[in-house]
Amino acid sequence: MSQNKIKIIFTLILFTTSFDLCTAIDWPNWRGPNHNGISNESGWFKKWPASGPNKLWKTSVGTGFANVSIADGRVFTMGNKSNRDQVIALDDVTGNELWRHTYSEKLSANLYDGGPNATPTVDGKHVYTLSKTGKAYCFKAESGEIVWIKDLKQLYNASEPRWGFASSPLIQGEKVIYNVGTCGLALDKNSGQLSWKTGSGTAGYASAVPYNHKGKDALVIFAADSAYGVDLSNGKQLWKKPFRTSAAVNAADPVLYNGKIFLTSNSRDGELIELGSTSTRSKWKNRNMRIHFNAGVIIGDYLYGADGRIEKGKTVRCINMKTGETEWTKTNMPCSSITAADNKLIILTRDGSLYIAEASPIRFKQLAKFNVLSGTCWTVPVLANHSLYVRNSKGALHKLEMSKMVIEPQPLDVQLIGNDLEFSWPSTGNFILETSELIGQKSNWKEIELGTAKENGLSVVRIRPNKTGQQFFRLRSK
Repeated sequence: MSQNKIKIIFTLILFTTSFDLCTAIDWPNWRGPNHNGISNESGWFKKWPASGPNKLWKTSVGTGFANVSIADGRVFTMGNKSNRDQVIALDDVTGNELWRHTYSEKLSANLYDGGPNATPTVDGKHVYTLSKTGKAYCFKAESGEIVWIKDLKQLYNASEPRWGFASSPLIQGEKVIYNVGTCGLALDKNSGQLSWKTGSGTAGYASAVPYNHKGKDALVIFAADSAYGVDLSNGKQLWKKPFRTSAAVNAADPVLYNGKIFLTSNSRDGELIELGSTSTRSKWKNRNMRIHFNAGVIIGDYLYGADGRIEKGKTVRCINMKTGETEWTKTNMPCSSITAADNKLIILTRDGSLYIAEASPIRFKQLAKFNVLSGTCWTVPVLANHSLYVRNSKGALHKLEMSKMVIEPQPLDVQLIGNDLEFSWPSTGNFILETSELIGQKSNWKEIELGTAKENGLSVVRIRPNKTGQQFFRLRSK
């Protein structure tokens, strides 16, 4: 290779090297990627001005209580308009609609506004949803094209709960699990074919929660009058804990704590149970945390949740999970839904006030407050990519900016060593070097497959550029 040609390539490299350092933290399903209501984001909160958090966009998605799921630059949710459910995909940056699928489904308002209760679940290229009457859909996430449809109520003779099915689909391996029937059923996520079912009894309203049972992959599933442990592989019952509540409303998801399970409802004492091979034993139970719908979050040894009925409760509380004792109580917060990130609580009250507070068992320490919505707000706020998504029962969906995504240039050094190019950068973070023969919207960036060495605190890759045409390089976060 001539020295002149090397110099031309070298100049192009310097000019076209790009830095893409924002590692997006998506929220692809109900209760987040860890199924515990807690985001892994850090550095997301900056105190708001007096005018409140910046509103990036707003839209209307129809009546209902479905949360949002965020993956690969898309926001998915559900609502009901004119007795038709709608599954909607939005562009995360602009809020513009990408696709919408509707189907006949009654609003079914019954002591509340009605509309879908379950949240879409994103798994790779597919999105899974469940309607109140048991219609299970699998869509292509990019286009909204239907992959398969199954009427679970009709196919498997499942009893419909009084307020309709409410569990969000749970993906585990090749299965998608629904709280439909006695204690759940599982379909093959690719074909929709039945993997296992457990009977036609009445389901609860909570979603299935994955856990490890004595080394075995398992699920906690809340039925109308009991909680069950279910073997993920075949649906066989591992244990049963009777848990009868007023109007059979077992709606708050079971919460895992140090190998134990916390069960709660607004009309029954909260109870921490310990599991044997085929039995359960109560560790403690009391009235300190009676959660109606939204399960709250466990941080360390403490559970933060909203005690009381969804329509009249006004208490946020912190309890010690070891003992069940109350650490603090905050009143005058109309029944709230809570998520958390970076040791901070994100609380949305029933009347639309948003609080940020420290997740501390010592006391309730408010960091920020602003009224962000009107109407009835029962849906948990979702944090993803330094933004917060909030909605009300009539379908007003807002994306709020919590803090700017700060991009700091990553130093990339390029040196010419003989006919090779040596790329090096500080070995902090998780980055890969990519190359393309074109640049622009049609660029086909490919990872450079050569091994990356660690030398003196630097990641180092040495390559020999193509001899024909131009070649571009960039450093990208994984």
